[in-house]
Amino acid sequence: MKTWGLDIGSSGIKAVELTRTWKGFRVTRYGFRPIHNGKKEEFLAEKLRGLRGIFPEGEKGEGLIMAVPSQRTMVHRVLLPFRERKKNLRVVKFEIEPLLPFPIDQVVVDFSAGKEEGEGKEALTFAVLKEDLNGPLSLMQEARLDPESIIPESIALLWVMKHLGKEVDGGTKALLDLGHEKTTLIIWSGGILVLVRSIPIAGAAVSRALEQKLKITPTEAAGLKEKGLIEPAGQAAVSDVFIRLADEVKRTLISYESGPGGKSVEKIFLTGGSAALTGIEKNLGGLLEKPAALLHLEESSPFLLRDIPKEYHHTLTVALGAALWGSWPGEMNFRQEEFISSKKVKKERSRITLLLSYLVVLALLGIAVFSTDLYLKEKRYQDLKAEIRKEFLQARPGVKKVVNEMQQMKGFVQEERARVDALGGLSKTGSPLEVLHELSAMTDPAWKVKVTELVIDPEGLELNGEADSFDTVNRLKAKLDRSSFFKDVQLKTARASTIENVIEFKLQMKRGL
Repeated sequence: MKTWGLDIGSSGIKAVELTRTWKGFRVTRYGFRPIHNGKKEEFLAEKLRGLRGIFPEGEKGEGLIMAVPSQRTMVHRVLLPFRERKKNLRVVKFEIEPLLPFPIDQVVVDFSAGKEEGEGKEALTFAVLKEDLNGPLSLMQEARLDPESIIPESIALLWVMKHLGKEVDGGTKALLDLGHEKTTLIIWSGGILVLVRSIPIAGAAVSRALEQKLKITPTEAAGLKEKGLIEPAGQAAVSDVFIRLADEVKRTLISYESGPGGKSVEKIFLTGGSAALTGIEKNLGGLLEKPAALLHLEESSPFLLRDIPKEYHHTLTVALGAALWGSWPGEMNFRQEEFISSKKVKKERSRITLLLSYLVVLALLGIAVFSTDLYLKEKRYQDLKAEIRKEFLQARPGVKKVVNEMQQMKGFVQEERARVDALGGLSKTGSPLEVLHELSAMTDPAWKVKVTELVIDPEGLELNGEADSFDTVNRLKAKLDRSSFFKDVQLKTARASTIENVIEFKLQMKRGL
C-alpha cells in the first residue's frame, strides 16, 4: 500500500511516497523543488510536473494527500451538538459563522475532535476560503493530478508526532514548524489537538535581517545561514528575529495555559526547513523558558527515513505527515461540496451503478423465481386435472361430453345415492332392511327367537319378541351390545308368558351409525 503527501510551501514544493512494509512505514521516494522566483502559477505548475516521478502513471491522485498552509486556515473552538459526525458536519459551519470574517458560503468548513468526539465535546473547526482551494486545485489539474484529500497543515504535523510516539497520548506538548515565511504552532493534550496558530516570523525574516545588517545579497545571506558563518552584526539581527518569534510563542502559550481547560505545556519540539538555523534550539529554548528540542526523525524512526538525506528530514515534515494521515485516513477533508474529488465522484457513481445492477439482478431473479413457481403450479394443476378426467372417464365410460368432471361426478354420486336410498340401502339413518339384516346377523340360528314387533324412529328402535328362555334373551342382548350398528342396548322387560316355555321381552336400542 502506498500513499503520497504533498506540501506546496513558500520555499518549494515537497512530496513524499510512503510505503507500508512488514517492518512498518518507509519513505521510498521523495521530491523537493525549490521556488526562487515567486509563486507564479505557470512556474508552480512546471515544478509540480517535475515531481511526476513521485506519482507513477495510473496512480495519480489515488492516495494523494495535500496539506493547506496554516496561514490559509481559520481555526476556532466549538462544542459539538451531536454524537454523530455527519450531523455535526452539517451544523458546525453555522456554529462558527458569527466568528468568521467572511460569509459562510465563501468557505469550506470541517472539524477535528480526536477520540473525544461526541455530544457536548470540544472540537477545533478549520475553515478555508474557497478561493484558496481553487488555486492549488487548478495547479493540480494542470499537472494532471487529483488529490484524494486536502487537510490542514496542522493535522499533518500532529500525525507526524503520533507516528513518532512523542508522548502524544500523555501530557501536553507543542510543536513549532519553522518554515520560510511563517511558523506553525500546534499544541496537543492527551492526543487531541487543542490549539493551532500561524506566526508570520520564520526563516525569511532571518534572511531579511541579515541583508539589512550586513548589506549583502539574498544569495550571500542564504550561504551564511547554511554555513553558520554569521558576523556579530548579523548575529544580533538573527537574535532579534528569535526574540520576536519567542515573544509571539510565549503569548500564545500563556493564553492557552491560562484559558478554560488549559494545561502547562511540558516540552516544545522544533521542525521545518528553518530548523537548521544555527543555535535555534538553544536560543529559542532559553527565550521560551521551556525545554525545546529538535525533532530528530531519524532517531525516533530510523527505518522511516532511511533512504532520505538528513538535510531534507525537517523540510519534508508536513508532506510526510500528510502521507501518514492518508495511511490512517481520518474523516477530515476539505474536498467537499464543489471541490469533491472527481475520482470520489466516479467511485460513488460506480457504487451506485453497482447497487442498481444488484437491484436489477435481484428483481430479475425474483421475477424468474415467481414465473418458475407459477409455471410449476400451473403444470401440477394441469396434471391433476388430466388425472381427474382419466379417473372420471374410467368411472363413467359412457359419458360423451365432459364439461366439469367434479360437478358431473357429484351429480352422478347424488343420483346413485338417491337410487340406493329408494331401495332401502345406504341412507344415513339406516333403512329397515339394514336394521333387520343386522338383527339377523346378531341372532344365532340355534336360538329360538321370534320378533313380534319392530318400531324404528330417527333416534333408535324398539324390539318386542319371544324367546325360549331367559338365557337366550341375555345372550341376544350381549351380542347386540357388541354390534357397532347399535349402542346403548337396554332390556326393558323380560317375563314368562302364559304360554309354557315362552319368555316375552322388550329391547330398546340407539343407532350406532
